Amino acid sequence: MERRREKRLRYLRGRPQKKQFTHVPATSVLHYATYPPLYVTKTTPLLRLLETMVARGFRRIFVATATGVLEGVVTPMEVVKHLLWRSQEAPETPVLSLMSTPVAKIMRRDVISINPSESMVESIIVMKRNGVNGLAVVDGKGLLKAVLTVRDVLEKFNCSLAGGSVEEYMSKSPVCISADRALREGVETMVSSEHRRLPCLDGSKPIGLFSSRSIVRFLGGRDLLRQAGKNLGELMSMSVAGFTVRNPPIIEPAISISEAWEIVKRSSYGSALVVKTGSLEGFLTEMDFLKAVSV
Repeated sequence: MERRREKRLRYLRGRPQKKQFTHVPATSVLHYATYPPLYVTKTTPLLRLLETMVARGFRRIFVATATGVLEGVVTPMEVVKHLLWRSQEAPETPVLSLMSTPVAKIMRRDVISINPSESMVESIIVMKRNGVNGLAVVDGKGLLKAVLTVRDVLEKFNCSLAGGSVEEYMSKSPVCISADRALREGVETMVSSEHRRLPCLDGSKPIGLFSSRSIVRFLGGRDLLRQAGKNLGELMSMSVAGFTVRNPPIIEPAISISEAWEIVKRSSYGSALVVKTGSLEGFLTEMDFLKAVSV
């Protein structure tokens, strides 16, 4: 991607870089959070947001004013919910016309945030209590200062995972979707169950992962151009198989949670299928790993 600042994408100091705050205590959230945080404004079109998510691998992008005052957040689930709603209301809408929707119509306003003075222990407790994998670090004036994610906690913070096997932490009896189902059914299942990742099955065999993020990859990538002539109704009739990631990490339930994290952190998915003798036993996400962090 070009080095120059992308149109409608902003950084608090105008420079796209990842670094940590200096001269702060090792216990402070600012020591591990990433700054300056990228954010978009409410007028940013959906297509630009999706392209940025795909190109940079972001799972969330915050929405702020031009001066950096936090206003909301967009994750792949907000995109999926909007896609479902628009396809129900107006199935004849061309897919490409959806891409001009301003972020203001999609973003979630109830953002879980912490202030810069919070410690990492306090921040982890907030994540666990609210079941969120990302926190906005906001000062007393409402300015977005940094972003802290579960991956920051697991990779940067000097914490050790508790003992125990994957089986003790994994999500059992996960909600699944068959590969031959229509995208609409997959999205409806995702929204109604409030699970943004669904193991995808061919019969009873797990073959991949269907997720809100894989839908975003489609809408924000080159695949969309090949389907440019479709309307929303036609898009939602496509098979779930076309939106399924086929190579997610696969782990066994008997290995330790620490070993599992070493496998998962090398991937870009942040999750894994737990499989034993070809049968799906459960599902493991970054939030499950967070449960194993002792604070």
